Amino acid sequence: MRLRRIASPALLSVAAALLLSAPAGAKQLPIRPVAQAAGTDAGTAVLPSRVANAITRAQNLLDKAGLAVDTNDTASASAMLKGLQTAVLRVNKAATAQMNAPADPNAEEGATPGPDSVIGALTLDQTVITTVAGLFDTKAGTTVTAATHALFATMNARDKLLNAVLALPAEGAGADYADGMSDTLAGYDDEVANITEALSDDTLSAGGKGVLSAALTQSQKTDTAINAAFGGGE
Repeated sequence: MRLRRIASPALLSVAAALLLSAPAGAKQLPIRPVAQAAGTDAGTAVLPSRVANAITRAQNLLDKAGLAVDTNDTASASAMLKGLQTAVLRVNKAATAQMNAPADPNAEEGATPGPDSVIGALTLDQTVITTVAGLFDTKAGTTVTAATHALFATMNARDKLLNAVLALPAEGAGADYADGMSDTLAGYDDEVANITEALSDDTLSAGGKGVLSAALTQSQKTDTAINAAFGGGE
C-alpha cells in the first residue's frame, strides 16, 4: 500500500495534519490545524494515499465553499457544501477501513496506518466543523440550509468514527490509539469554544441560530465523551 509521510506543525492541536514528504509526484496535504495545543511536539505520521487523497479533496471543497460564501455566490456555495458532505464521508470511510486493514509488510518501520488515518480524519472533521460553523454569519435561506447539511453530516460521521475507536478493547487494539487520541483533546475543547463564540458574536438568522445551538449541544457531548475516555485525569 502506498503511504505518505505526514508532519504535524508546532501549533497543531492534533497529530498528523500536514504533509512533510511523500513519494515522488505526491501532492501536499493542506490540512490546517484546528487549534493550538500547548506543548504539542512536532512529529510524523504515515497515511495511506487513499486517506491522504480523500482529505485533500475535502479540504479543497471546504476552501471553495468558504470563498463562495464570502463572495455571496449562493449557487456555488451550495454545490461545494454538498460535495463536501460526500468528501467527508469518504475520508471517514477510508479511515475506518484502515482500522481493520491487515498489517502491510511493505510499510515503513514504525508506521501505524490505522491510528494515523483516524487522527488524520478527525483533524479534517474538526477543521470542517469549526469552519462551517462560521459560514452562518449574516447568511440565511439556501446557504444556511446547505451549511446545516454539511455541518451535521460531518459531526455525525465524526461521532461514528469515534464510537468505533471507543469500542476497541483498551488492553488490545485500543491501546494503539490512546496516545494519538489524547493529543486531540484540545481540538474538541476549541470546537466547543468556536461554536459558542459563533452563537454569541455572529449575526445569525433564526434558523442559523437554531442550527448552531443544536451543533453546540452535540459538540459538547462529544467533547465530554472523548475527555472521559482519553483525558486520563492528568
